[in-house]
Amino acid sequence: MKILEICTVDFSLTGIPVHIRNYYNELKKNNKIDIVAKSFDNKILKTMPLENETVLYELPRTKNPISYISKLRKIVAKNNYDVVHIHGNSSTMALELLACRNSSALTIVHTHNTEYKAKILNVLLKPYLIRHADLYFAASTEAGEKLYDNRKKFVVIKNGIDVSNFEFNLDDRLSVRKNLNITDDKIILGHVGTFNEQKNQDFLLKLSKRLNPKKYHFVLIGDGEREEFISKIVNKEMFTVLKTTDEIGKFYSAFDMFLFPSNWEGLGMAAVEAQYATLQTIVSDRIPRTVKISDNIKFLPLKVDEWVKEIEKYSKENLLNSRENNFISSEYDIKSCAKNLMELYVKEYNAKNQKNI
Repeated sequence: MKILEICTVDFSLTGIPVHIRNYYNELKKNNKIDIVAKSFDNKILKTMPLENETVLYELPRTKNPISYISKLRKIVAKNNYDVVHIHGNSSTMALELLACRNSSALTIVHTHNTEYKAKILNVLLKPYLIRHADLYFAASTEAGEKLYDNRKKFVVIKNGIDVSNFEFNLDDRLSVRKNLNITDDKIILGHVGTFNEQKNQDFLLKLSKRLNPKKYHFVLIGDGEREEFISKIVNKEMFTVLKTTDEIGKFYSAFDMFLFPSNWEGLGMAAVEAQYATLQTIVSDRIPRTVKISDNIKFLPLKVDEWVKEIEKYSKENLLNSRENNFISSEYDIKSCAKNLMELYVKEYNAKNQKNI
């Protein structure tokens, strides 16, 4: 099939682009897949060698929406795609649907979050979005219900990952901790996510004031407002703050616990990755329950006392022992997820063509 994946955010090592990357790496061999995005970061491109004549189209989206729609319409018309899969966080995906107005492609809108910055535009554009897509996807039930208002049936598409990248590796653990100069007696409290209000890293600063600096060390990985966060740290010796990396799996092996205090999430993919890495995982109770794929996850309200109590109940020894025997669901394995998505593409594409005969 000829597929166009449209990413409405910058294509970097963050949620939506990583989702697209993971499916691309599985489907690219047997399909012609092009990608549209606001910009492309080399860090993520290194993890997805392009195959089968993939073309990357860099189109700024917000500065001039009319120009954006016009250029996107030409791309869609020129390439005669079978499927146009639009990924975003709100009804502003209506812009992409408008560009596909005269296309015969199967058009899909796919929401990945439960909160939107463009709240007024979301309300204004929702009627068009609800009427003009062929299929409606969501990262979770909560994300789908928030955007589609029960006015459209939607399909939850798992954020599939290559689970082999997150298997616990003792050599990686020792190497990362050595490189970061963190002694083995320390319990590393890990976090992965863009530094912003959504991911709520400021909550980790509150936790640090209540935890013993001789026993615990925070390692945070992400881009966004990282420098602003670093400026707020009081106990600098208790934190290591790093940029995003294409070798994130190695860091999961080095962590002892994973903390994810988000204010909101469409799903919370980093928490899924952490569980595949067999980490004890504590997440905010504002995160969809579908993120639970093991018994190693705890949902807590954003109350410092409760998080500190949960963290302190684990010793170094039982944290390491818990990584050896932990059943994890295979529902996010990218191989089966990609197979299911491809079958859905083909089924719905054929059904649409039958209607048009």
